[in-house]
Amino acid sequence: MRVSCVQIEAHNLADAESGLQRALAMIDEAAGEGADLVVLPECSYPAYFLGGKDEYRKAAVRSWVNLEELLGGKAREHRCHLVVGLVRPMEDDEYLSNDAVLFGPGGEVVGSTAKSFLWHFDRYWFRKGIDYPVFDTAIGRIGLMICADGRMPEIARTLALRGAQIIVDPTALVTGGGDRSALSNPQVEYMLPVRALENGVWIVVANKVGLEADTILYCGRSCVINPGGEKVVVGSPDHEEIVSCQVRLSERAGLPVIRRPATYGLIAAPVSGQPIGNSLREAIVPDATVARAAVLQLRHGRSAAEYLHRVEETAGRLAQQDVELIVLPSAMGTDLDGDDSQSAATRRAVAVLSGRLGVGLALGLTEYDGGRKYRACFLWDSGRLVGKYRKVHQSDPGFTAGEDLAVFETRFGRVGVMLDEEGMLPEVSRCLMLMGADAIVWVALPSQWPLRILARSRADENKVYVALAAPIGGGSAIVSPGGSLVAAALPDVEQAISAQLVWVSSRYKAMAPGTHVVWDRVPQAYGALVEEEGADHSRLG
Repeated sequence: MRVSCVQIEAHNLADAESGLQRALAMIDEAAGEGADLVVLPECSYPAYFLGGKDEYRKAAVRSWVNLEELLGGKAREHRCHLVVGLVRPMEDDEYLSNDAVLFGPGGEVVGSTAKSFLWHFDRYWFRKGIDYPVFDTAIGRIGLMICADGRMPEIARTLALRGAQIIVDPTALVTGGGDRSALSNPQVEYMLPVRALENGVWIVVANKVGLEADTILYCGRSCVINPGGEKVVVGSPDHEEIVSCQVRLSERAGLPVIRRPATYGLIAAPVSGQPIGNSLREAIVPDATVARAAVLQLRHGRSAAEYLHRVEETAGRLAQQDVELIVLPSAMGTDLDGDDSQSAATRRAVAVLSGRLGVGLALGLTEYDGGRKYRACFLWDSGRLVGKYRKVHQSDPGFTAGEDLAVFETRFGRVGVMLDEEGMLPEVSRCLMLMGADAIVWVALPSQWPLRILARSRADENKVYVALAAPIGGGSAIVSPGGSLVAAALPDVEQAISAQLVWVSSRYKAMAPGTHVVWDRVPQAYGALVEEEGADHSRLG
């Protein structure tokens, strides 16, 4: 089918009618070019910045019935499906709702979704949505989310588990900067590609351009993202246009990694009493929350002697540079852990090195125990083992799966661990954050996936540091709680990178005033993520 994103110029509440007429003309243009699905941005009518509920009520806006008739008429006229972001008055007249409305080709309202993760000031006049339905249509199963909902991985995941083939995302993505050609936003940069990739679905994004209320600048970049996380088409950052492409829903990949819903209980549990709730209330001395961390990137498959020599050599230099925690590349699948005795010898060597240098060392290694094999991550500090995590998401039949995710109390803050493909699962990093992790160590083997982009999204959506140790070509990086690359390795060389972890910054979970990663979640709406039957979708194509 042909999908068209209508990228419109922002307008103020006072200019709602002229903005609507422009939007209607662009719907005609998109449909005239053969679009089967036309998508308009968040709050295309009457505006995004309303200023308050009273200001909305005083404005000369059209009635909801009139809007449905008008936009439904356009869908019927062009025999297309149409998704529009609209402000809907609530029946109790106390609040408004920020809705994405899906019209069918007969002009009927197929369904709507209210924005759930309210952003900044829009909480003053919008009521939070708490439901994520998926709609059966002639062009496929469509899920809807709105703008900042894309920052909350539980929402897209719920839609995917409910069978969505395509997620439509009307947005009002804000930005800043003095160069119109470079305007962007973390959601279009890496978060929405990750939402598509981790769920194996298409995502269609329609955004605004220009300035609203003299204070809110939009970045455009309307796009269509395929199930592999690739942007098939992207709009400009600064002018109106229609962004179109062909979409084949048969390309839906399904969830790329098998889930373990029984281990995600924290996601759907009330925040009160969870470790993160306690962490956010702790009194902290800022100067005591700084640690220098490093990631070592090596060629995968070195011999045991080469690996240990390189680690010892580089770790010694890093210790001289005041590094306190070093994340080593995975030794799994090499002769470092080829059998029980070799694995034990490697662990002893790394523990001794940790003690001699007085540093923390994290290493991924095969563990042999009672005739079973586990993929595991060991964390030593000054020679003492402070934590061991056995990989929970284990698909290799030669290995036994661990039972629980892990966060360890250390002098570097609270450290959670992910191994290999677990970084592809939004539930893992989310649970680690809810368990109180200030930083996540991600030790990865060679992978087909864009690990660095995944690491940026995991850091940003959870507001934690992520230290990714991957082989050459894997994108080793240290990422801040805001999703920025604090340090990144070159793609083709063996290298160590280091950076300051001011892990107290991981305790600040607000993405914007009034938009909090912990307190503004809706756990009661995330039940699909912890239901075992949800795992039935894990490999559907």
